[in-house]
Amino acid sequence: MQLNLCDNIKKFRKEMNLTQEELAEAFNVTVGAVSKWENGSNIPDIYTLMGLADFFNISMDILLGYNVSSKGIDDIVSRIKELSNTQHFEEAKEVADRAIIRFPSSFKIIFECAELYYILYEVGQEKDDGLRNRAIELYEKSLLFISQNEDLDKNEISIKLAIARLKSKDNSEEALKEFYKINYMGIADLDIARLLMNAGKTDEALSRYTKILFLLFIRSYEFSTSMAIALACTDKPKNIADAIDLMDWNIKFIDMTTKGSVGYFSKMKVTLLVLKGMFLSCQKSYEKMRSCIDEAYVLAKKYDKNPSTDFMDKIKFWHAGDEFNPYAYDSLAPTATESIDALFNQKPTPVQKQLLKKIGEAKKYWEETYRK
Repeated sequence: MQLNLCDNIKKFRKEMNLTQEELAEAFNVTVGAVSKWENGSNIPDIYTLMGLADFFNISMDILLGYNVSSKGIDDIVSRIKELSNTQHFEEAKEVADRAIIRFPSSFKIIFECAELYYILYEVGQEKDDGLRNRAIELYEKSLLFISQNEDLDKNEISIKLAIARLKSKDNSEEALKEFYKINYMGIADLDIARLLMNAGKTDEALSRYTKILFLLFIRSYEFSTSMAIALACTDKPKNIADAIDLMDWNIKFIDMTTKGSVGYFSKMKVTLLVLKGMFLSCQKSYEKMRSCIDEAYVLAKKYDKNPSTDFMDKIKFWHAGDEFNPYAYDSLAPTATESIDALFNQKPTPVQKQLLKKIGEAKKYWEETYRK
């Protein structure tokens, strides 16, 4: 067991932007008393400790810095996950219920139990509101101990998203308000669209689905280019082959999602074709490399004759109103042809220097064929 009372009083005082004088005034004690609390030479009495916990809006456990060994907690969390993953749900529930009693102030335990009850509710043939309400209760309780959390994948937004999803099962209007509140970077767009559709607001739902499609379109491009470059930088034959497949996947996605006209997505496709040519150069597949670069150049010239940065009516399944008319841009160059030049002449990062040596044939072909 470990107590960190003095450090915590100082930490939470500073988080509230209070001086020692201001905290002393709030508790009708001397500045010297607060100073002794914070340097560990004196400890507040039990009533003052309760007042400090209430003042800082934290539990006594957190104020005291009371930490049991995390090994026991981690073992229990792992056990609950293992039982849940192998669908031994009743045993998992028994372990979880005992853990909540034993560790009522542990974020890890409370959160994992909330996750379990969410799963129990979802997998049940008959939806048990008791399980759903228990999951909501535990998620809400976990927020009280969020300061203990060290897992970046678990945060206030993700927990509130889970709560809103559970509430949407019987109170869609309240859940919709919650989804709107936490919809940072579109994280709740799909949930919002579903609730709008179920409420009969089809046009609003379709507009939201269109927004999701647009973001998926842009992020799939960002994902595939970034991951493909990372794969190629490993200089492993299998990874370079995967990088080429990623380019092919995204090219097909663009072809299947767009209407065949020239638009900003054409410039995106130029980049994908050039990157694919570079990766083919790493494989010494020079004939295929030249074919990719040729195709990229032809498409780049088409785009540069009639450049466009908007997407409205150029993507299939577009059902948004005039209020959603997104535009896109990149940092390579204003024209698609110049973007090819920029791709071949970017200053490489230290990780990319090895890759640069292997794309020499692709760069040479581009410069000798199209830039003389």
